[in-house]
Amino acid sequence: MRYFLLGLHGLGVIGIAHALMLLGADEITTIERGGIRTIRSLEQILTLYGINPVPWMEAALPGVIASAFAWVFSAPGWLILFVLGGALTLLPRRHV
Repeated sequence: MRYFLLGLHGLGVIGIAHALMLLGADEITTIERGGIRTIRSLEQILTLYGINPVPWMEAALPGVIASAFAWVFSAPGWLILFVLGGALTLLPRRHV
């Protein structure tokens, strides 16, 4: 059980690091575009990785749940990864 919690903690740290990289990439893109604020959503980030979540949401989820997932995917990618990474990082601390 200890190694599982340690793995969750490591995954959380990786999530936070990825969130910081995405935040930095958004800031660099903002500077490159002459100060026009650029914030990529989680959907845009997943599309860059070759995963498009929209067809899956429309086909597999009922309306209310699909709208909740649509809200999550439209949020800034760095925010979602930071929240998930922070939760995974802090969760094992209570049990170890």
